Amino acid sequence: MDHHTSAIVLLWSVIAIVLGFLLWPGGKGRRLARQIFAVAVLGFREGLRLKILWTVVVLGLIPGILAYLSDADGTHAGRARLVLNYTLASGEFFGAVLIVLLSALSVAREIESRIMHTFGTKPVPRWAILTGKALGFWALDLLFLGIICLTSLLLVRAVPMRPESRSQDKLVQSGTWEDLSRNVLTTRTFQDADSESGMKYKMIKPDSSYTWLFTMDPERSKGEDVALRFGLSSTQTFASHIEDLGIRVAYTDTPEPLIHFDKKTVPQDRPFDLFIAGKDIRAGTIAVSLRAPKKYAYSPSVVGAVRAALPADGVLINVFKAFLLMALQGWILAFITTCWSGVLSFPVTVAMGIILLLGGEMSRHALELLQVGAAHARDMAAAGTGAGMSEEITAQLRILLSLLPDFRAGGGPTAFVEGTYVSGWALAHTVFSMGIFRTLGWAIPGVMLFNRREVGR
Repeated sequence: MDHHTSAIVLLWSVIAIVLGFLLWPGGKGRRLARQIFAVAVLGFREGLRLKILWTVVVLGLIPGILAYLSDADGTHAGRARLVLNYTLASGEFFGAVLIVLLSALSVAREIESRIMHTFGTKPVPRWAILTGKALGFWALDLLFLGIICLTSLLLVRAVPMRPESRSQDKLVQSGTWEDLSRNVLTTRTFQDADSESGMKYKMIKPDSSYTWLFTMDPERSKGEDVALRFGLSSTQTFASHIEDLGIRVAYTDTPEPLIHFDKKTVPQDRPFDLFIAGKDIRAGTIAVSLRAPKKYAYSPSVVGAVRAALPADGVLINVFKAFLLMALQGWILAFITTCWSGVLSFPVTVAMGIILLLGGEMSRHALELLQVGAAHARDMAAAGTGAGMSEEITAQLRILLSLLPDFRAGGGPTAFVEGTYVSGWALAHTVFSMGIFRTLGWAIPGVMLFNRREVGR
């Protein structure tokens, strides 16, 4: 995102100037803003009276409650991840359903029942009517998402209150809330090891060792624990764990180790963390040494990499970012479907909302598959088998998919559950490109057609 930073700052500055000009006291923009707000309040009150809102709220809470009552994998960590996955995924799905039904039902029904004719007697532009309606329905979606996110936080906070049904992995302790928050619910940014060759993965032969060096900065860790994330495998691919592995973590200028295991059994092909206490973090270089199992018959070689994982966001800010991403999805659907509901019938508008929802959820995965397919096509063409047409079709499909709103942008609401860090700049870019640029591109044609339609003239 670094090479886009200046462009994002410039565009958001222009948007702020335009909004300030429209809302300046005494201008026409201020009167227009009051009209849009009045329509939004009417739409919000109308939605509160509909039974579908509270039906969706109840349906959205059920998956998270069932996840909390379930056993998951028998550990607090597994149950917490399951609760967050289910509550946020249900909020994303049911919030989209709520928005599509409300926006498609309201304007189309008001036109058919001639309630929309009353707006013809008021000096309110048609685009302002649609904008106010969209904002009112979006406010209902925000209320629903707020309930979902608050419920997810309460359920996750209550996870340690239930006993575990099986003994937890000693490498992922989550018996107390502090352990659960540190080991499971905190996203981290990664720092690669200092290496002139840039090599991240290293093969370690039996009874030999390799050392990764990391430069520690107390300002970056902010007094919190630093995780050393290990990703290891061995030549014994059938085994689930690697036995008799030696691990030593120490500052290069101090002989006393911070972490030392002579013979440790660790997971194979599954990342795990070892934590350095925040009080032990100081300026200096930390050496992380791995020693493969000692030589014996059929002793394995170990292939692995180590990265330093610095604390970034806790569970509160992660859930808040998930709320923002779900709110962005609701805004996109509310604005587009509301603008088109003035032209299309109720069933067609609902179908359009479903297509946008499915396309927006799948476009990122489809683009990734197309990129893999394009690379494969180039390899085939280089081999002389001929794949030029396939690559051309792939490029065309990529352009078409890029026009759809991408609801997976920014990682998606549940990305942090798997440890993915979502930065503020990624959110800002997503809000602009999806919430403003592509949303207006889809909504403006609907507004233009609605302006040409005979409604109460």
